[in-house]
Formats: sequence, C-alpha cells, structure tokens
Amino acid sequence: MIQTLIAAMPLAKKSNLNVKSLKQILALTGGVTSRIFSLVKDLSIDAIVTGEECITDEAIAKWTPVWSRHANAQRRLEKARA
Repeated sequence: MIQTLIAAMPLAKKSNLNVKSLKQILALTGGVTSRIFSLVKDLSIDAIVTGEECITDEAIAKWTPVWSRHANAQRRLEKARA
C-alpha cells in the first residue's frame, strides 16, 4: 500500500525506498492509514520544494510526525494552566 501511495504522488522521479525505510514508515505511523497518508503527503511536498522530486530513505529517517511536533507544546500549555 505504501509504495502504491508513493507512486501516485506527483513526483518527477521514482522513489526507490529500501525495506528499512518502509518498516520505519510503519513504526512512525503505528500503521494508522491516515498517518501514513499524512507522512507520504508531507514527504512529497518536501521533495517538490527541495527539488529532489522523489522520496528518499534519508528524508524518511529525518521526518518528524506532525502529531509529535505539537505534543511538547501541548504539554507545556497544560503545565502552564495547572
């Protein structure tokens, strides 16, 4: 499913990901379909903006989930309210 989704993205180059990267996608998203779609969309946008035009193993290794990016800020807000 992940490779089919990546292939459907409007990227100029084919994304040749290794098995480790595919497993990392599953680990990062917990296998939740909406999170997988979010990850692939974010990585595709980054690939277009940077001119890479494909999703790379390195991009997956550096990717931070949106839901965890906001988790620390949310915790700080909750502590400030307490």
